[in-house]
Amino acid sequence: MGQEQPIWKYAFTCVMVTISTLGFGRMSYGILMPFMKEDLALTYEQAGVLGTATSVGYLGLVLFAGIMAARWGSKRLVVIGTLLVAAGLFYLSFVQSFLSCMLGMILLGIGTAFTYTPLVNIVVGWFPKQRGMMIGFLVSGLGLGTLISSTLIPFFTDWFSLNGWRYLWVLYGALSLLSALTAHLVLHDPPVPARKNTEERESLFQEVYLHKRVLLVALIYGLIGFAYLIPQSFLFSFMLESHITRYAAGQIMAFGGLLSIFSGPLWGTISDRIGRKKSLLITLFIGAISMAIPIAFPVNAGFIASQLLWGITVVGMLSLIQALSTEQIHPAYAPIALGYVTVYFASGQLLGPGLGGWMIDHVGGIPSSFMLCSLLLLLAFGLSTQLHKQAAAEQLVLQKEHHTTDG
Repeated sequence: MGQEQPIWKYAFTCVMVTISTLGFGRMSYGILMPFMKEDLALTYEQAGVLGTATSVGYLGLVLFAGIMAARWGSKRLVVIGTLLVAAGLFYLSFVQSFLSCMLGMILLGIGTAFTYTPLVNIVVGWFPKQRGMMIGFLVSGLGLGTLISSTLIPFFTDWFSLNGWRYLWVLYGALSLLSALTAHLVLHDPPVPARKNTEERESLFQEVYLHKRVLLVALIYGLIGFAYLIPQSFLFSFMLESHITRYAAGQIMAFGGLLSIFSGPLWGTISDRIGRKKSLLITLFIGAISMAIPIAFPVNAGFIASQLLWGITVVGMLSLIQALSTEQIHPAYAPIALGYVTVYFASGQLLGPGLGGWMIDHVGGIPSSFMLCSLLLLLAFGLSTQLHKQAAAEQLVLQKEHHTTDG
């Protein structure tokens, strides 16, 4: 397939969309949550449930995103999803109760489900040789969204007092409308590959869903999903409870967000040299250590060290596991594998913030939820040791066979 689209224009547009959907729609809640919690008189358990509500909306629709994209086109779904996220962000600026918040968070999850997987399909379809780099750009929206939120929240709370979080949701909604417009103007659906016959398609469908290595990658991705929203939801509150000022806490979060922007491309490059498995093991181990540091040292230096290690690894974990999911089977069915393992990831996200919030209220405060996060990442580390080195070699064989068949 010839690359007929400008790659950097697509990269910029994709980053805009993921900042809106993943950054503002998913990651910013943890930064705004302390102020929403105070204004709306929420418990930590309720705050955790709200974080889980986004995953409910995501999980409920992500299974159908691929089908809908195939029927209506990936571009259309990306634009619709980004508009839904914008609507949810605007709606959250007006909420007055826990239940109304939950509706807004579910809407954000639905919009994200409509957006991310179809966006991956677009960039992989147009730029298959730059798959790792483009996925790294997509996931960098997580870090950029965190950076923007962490930088702005101290100023908005100073300017608008208790209503600062509401005005920030409005700003996010406006920026997301701009992202939707840019996606509409720039993105195009890639050419649709020829479909296989029914028998072969059904056989490979079963092979994807029952493939042992795909299942292993899916379980690891699920554990990462379980873990990674816990610090995002409660780290800011942890710092405030540890007598870190709002401004300093925001700067520390921004520091981690800034580092995470480069995490995906960094670990993608490293994995090209030393392999996906080794790279994933390193990022999981460093991530587990980063979550234990603020438990032992809940002071400025401890939180900075934690965000340093977390920032340089968290997005790398996501990029590596997504790349791994596409390398376990025939290249033609990589999107099916990515969509499948994403269901496990979303299921983990569904459980993480809610259980973390429950542990904060009923077990041992915020440190107990960070210990849970660290243990989950160590469990993922253990499972990752079982990944087979020969998967990459087999992928090369499959690619050669695929090219030979095409030729």
